[in-house]
Amino acid sequence: MTENPRTSVEPLAALIGRWDIIGRSVGADHDNIHGDVQIEPILDGNVLQLQGTMRVDDTELQSLELVWPDPTGGFAAHVYSSSGEPLDYRWERHGPTLVHAGAGATYTGTISEDGSTITGSWQPDPGQPAHAGSAYDSTMVRRADGARPAPASPAPTRRRGR
Repeated sequence: MTENPRTSVEPLAALIGRWDIIGRSVGADHDNIHGDVQIEPILDGNVLQLQGTMRVDDTELQSLELVWPDPTGGFAAHVYSSSGEPLDYRWERHGPTLVHAGAGATYTGTISEDGSTITGSWQPDPGQPAHAGSAYDSTMVRRADGARPAPASPAPTRRRGR
């Protein structure tokens, strides 16, 4: 199958896999952000699905993000989370640099040469207030297995003979 560059998420393929996230909010004296995310292509590779959980201090959020090529350039995204209404985001990739922007903040990060880490920071957009969810440094570390653990299998059902 030949991919149409306007419908492919290939420029973001370096994100595919399972990642652990560790971060530190501005002003925090310890790593107060922890999470994980599974990133996988869906719909014949034309959309990326990011599903994960993140804890900032005592608040845990679950999220699902769908990312697709925007015909005008870059990638559009919708983020659905346990915290409220869906949010619009944007993605761009320039060489090893990733940019993820939306909800009043922008993330700029760098993919390591071997693809095993992404290091960067979220910063509030001009005129936006800084808070734990919009101003923090983060490191994503690819899990060695790169995959989400399989769900537990239900116990086998025993059939009684007649």
